[in-house]
Amino acid sequence: MCRNCRAKSVADPKDPAPVLAALRASCRSVQLATLDAEGQPHCGYAPFVFDEEAGDGALVVFTSQLSRHTRDLLATRRAGVMLIEDESASTEIFARTRVSYDCQVEVVASDADRHTSLLDALQSSHGKMIGLLKTLPDFVLFRLVPRSGQFVMGFGQAYHLTGPALDQFEHARTG
Repeated sequence: MCRNCRAKSVADPKDPAPVLAALRASCRSVQLATLDAEGQPHCGYAPFVFDEEAGDGALVVFTSQLSRHTRDLLATRRAGVMLIEDESASTEIFARTRVSYDCQVEVVASDADRHTSLLDALQSSHGKMIGLLKTLPDFVLFRLVPRSGQFVMGFGQAYHLTGPALDQFEHARTG
């Protein structure tokens, strides 16, 4: 069955836009790749929401300074992020649907106009735990703003994301 799925996905490519939209709608946490000030890598994850109001594709996370990735985000203001299809939903572990973005990191200060509305969006998506975390002094609200991206939806179906909103698909080629 997997052999047939792979052959079909290469021979019968789908429109990538609705596949990417479905992936983005299905993910509740984002994988984070960060570097510290000395260039040492780290990976982590965080629950997130998209900043729908800003229209720049930013992902919003609220993380503790006790986490290494939070300290890295504060130090370098850069991150790689990935949204990836759940393993249990994948028909081929080597070709899980995924999107990755290289992001500029913005701190949303607690006195910023949008701080409350962004935390409300997180709470609406992730529940009352956000209400508790808001009371802790070590949590920082970030916007991770994509600057470039790549989308993979199967074997032979990799795309560079282009355009101002990273919503145009340029088929990736080797060589």
